Amino acid sequence: MDLPATFRARLTAVHGEDGKAWLDALPATIDRWRARWDLHALRSLPPSYGWVAAAERRDGTPCVLKLVPPGAETIESEAAWLALADGRGAARLLASAPDAGALLLERLQPGTPLAALVPDRDEEACAILAAVISALPGPAALEDPRAAALPTLAARTTELADHLAGAADPLPGGVVALADRVARELLATAGPDVPLHGDLHHDNVLRDGGAWRAIDPHGLRGDPAYEIAPLLYNPLPLGPAVATLAAGRCRRLAALTGLPEDRLRAWGFVQAVLSAVWSLDEDPEPDAHVLAVAEVLAP
Repeated sequence: MDLPATFRARLTAVHGEDGKAWLDALPATIDRWRARWDLHALRSLPPSYGWVAAAERRDGTPCVLKLVPPGAETIESEAAWLALADGRGAARLLASAPDAGALLLERLQPGTPLAALVPDRDEEACAILAAVISALPGPAALEDPRAAALPTLAARTTELADHLAGAADPLPGGVVALADRVARELLATAGPDVPLHGDLHHDNVLRDGGAWRAIDPHGLRGDPAYEIAPLLYNPLPLGPAVATLAAGRCRRLAALTGLPEDRLRAWGFVQAVLSAVWSLDEDPEPDAHVLAVAEVLAP
């Protein structure tokens, strides 16, 4: 298949030999799921950590087929979170086989990403993100048995301590140790958990008719103040310039959501550092743009 070299490199960096084998078998995998879910008119979309295609079901329903290597870290929690959301503020899950790395999703149309509004209309984008967050499932959804598949935010933040326990740290100035301490303090003072999208940002919120809805959740459970953290260093094409928007976004979203601004800033700092740690999986040079956001938001 004519797959982007960056996609192949990313899958190989994250999944190793299993990723290479999955890429080699991808044409046959696509055919298998096309037949299983009776899909037609597949049109591949730009891939990130999985292969994605717009399609139609036999009855003409527009949909999206998403395939990732089996065992991909977030596929089970993504399916669980989408099932809990059940179309509220997010694309609907139509069918799933997370153990096999396959999801069939509602296709949002026209599907314009919220990133198209940034940076010129960043205040409007913040208002849209706040509205999406308000539509997502609340703490009562955690009583649903399917919520058991959502990992905790605390488990995510242990990656900071794991990084500190490893070899020489290429990140600057004790920033990971500070993020680990701040994360522990935030977790110790958090209120009741809610389901969290876990990767809510401008490229994961799409226009659907006259509304905006989320896609591509990681699926977590934890402090509601964490939810905005990934959007503070997005969209990615802005690069380090996004740091100039971060503090203002925290102020606006605190006013719009009623969440404490200091917790929004603190989780934004923690997540920016965590993103820098994750970036080392694919590049030995730390990600400069997330570190710029971390510097702005650091306590």
